[in-house]
Amino acid sequence: MSGNITLGLDYSHNNILTVESSSFGEFVQFLFNSGYKLGKIEAGFNSLANLEKYNVIILSTPRNINLNENEIEILDNYVKKGGSLLISSSSGGDYNNNTNLNELTRKFGFEFVSDEIYDSVNYVNLQKRPIITRFKPHIITNQVKKIVFSSSCSTEILDFIEDEENIKIDWVLQSGLNSWRKLYNGEYWIEEDSPKIPLMVISEYFKGKVVGLGNISIFSSLAHEYGFSALDNDILIANILNFLIGSLDSEGKAVTIELNLDLYYWVENIVKQEKWDNVSDLINVSLKHFKDNYGEIIKEIKNLRLERKKKKEAYVKASKEKEKKEVTEEEVLEKVPVIERKKEDLEDIMSALEDITGEIYEISIDLDEEELVGDDDEDIPNYTNDDIIEFEDGFPKKAIWRGKATIAFKEWLEKKYKS
Repeated sequence: MSGNITLGLDYSHNNILTVESSSFGEFVQFLFNSGYKLGKIEAGFNSLANLEKYNVIILSTPRNINLNENEIEILDNYVKKGGSLLISSSSGGDYNNNTNLNELTRKFGFEFVSDEIYDSVNYVNLQKRPIITRFKPHIITNQVKKIVFSSSCSTEILDFIEDEENIKIDWVLQSGLNSWRKLYNGEYWIEEDSPKIPLMVISEYFKGKVVGLGNISIFSSLAHEYGFSALDNDILIANILNFLIGSLDSEGKAVTIELNLDLYYWVENIVKQEKWDNVSDLINVSLKHFKDNYGEIIKEIKNLRLERKKKKEAYVKASKEKEKKEVTEEEVLEKVPVIERKKEDLEDIMSALEDITGEIYEISIDLDEEELVGDDDEDIPNYTNDDIIEFEDGFPKKAIWRGKATIAFKEWLEKKYKS
């Protein structure tokens, strides 16, 4: 089945998994026995034409080296055009491995988390070797009952990706109910419970596919208790490659990539559980239901799409408003007078802040009380309206406040009339 399938192993980013390493002997032997052709990518991901020679590219835990922007763009285009990527990280994610895999995986809707997964109940010898039994029905998890996920990090599906038209992403493995983790929070490592978090994700991206898992030791031959031959680890790996290649041998029948394999296995399971005669009967009943309720179903689909579109628009609008608010706040602060600050200046500033924040502000102290001259002050020269206009034109202060002359105006009058 695999004679024409070529796998490309990345050799250009200090990758852990290599053909020559005895640590991965069983996995490499499995590839050869399955008829896969292997190639080494030693010059980096700098040519889309070179990458298109491979059906699947395996990018296995780079260490102390980053993918450059050009490589990320080329890998992105490789998948868009129908290529498949298998990306693995390991304990501590990008932080521990000192790399930038997440700059690539964000394009496909997920990230590797800077953590290490443990299980306090179900594990092999050490809690950092948890036994995983939570699987979503999928070609990747077909016939898989238990696996060991040793020294691994988790994955995180990014928000709002489900709204993107060309990305379909989901988890296929989850941590157990007794799972906990050591998580790097940006400053130090903390411990916290982590039940039911994704450990492996699949992304159908434009015409291509991506599988992301935070575990490199699953390919290892160093120990049968947690590596390639532990429990159903080898079945899982075989299924991953079958999914990425787009073909599956099952009881002598090939399922091509044209079919939706998720639905195929779901249908197959329903036929067995409900004892239908065959898959055709179930498909015909399903199509008849769709035909009989076509209008209602299409209406529901359109409503869901509209709801997703509104959700995305709201998210984009909120992001823009937040950015605008930050800029506006800076503009307001720049306009705050450094000296000779008048009450009306502060009132203008507060009004602008009210527009930005939605809060109501008021001056809690009387800024002008000490500047007022009492009504009974007989030392104030007689003044005219022209005096008031002349004063306020030449000085950044009020001549009259609350019907009383201010001290600054009084002093100005005295100087004027003395002269």
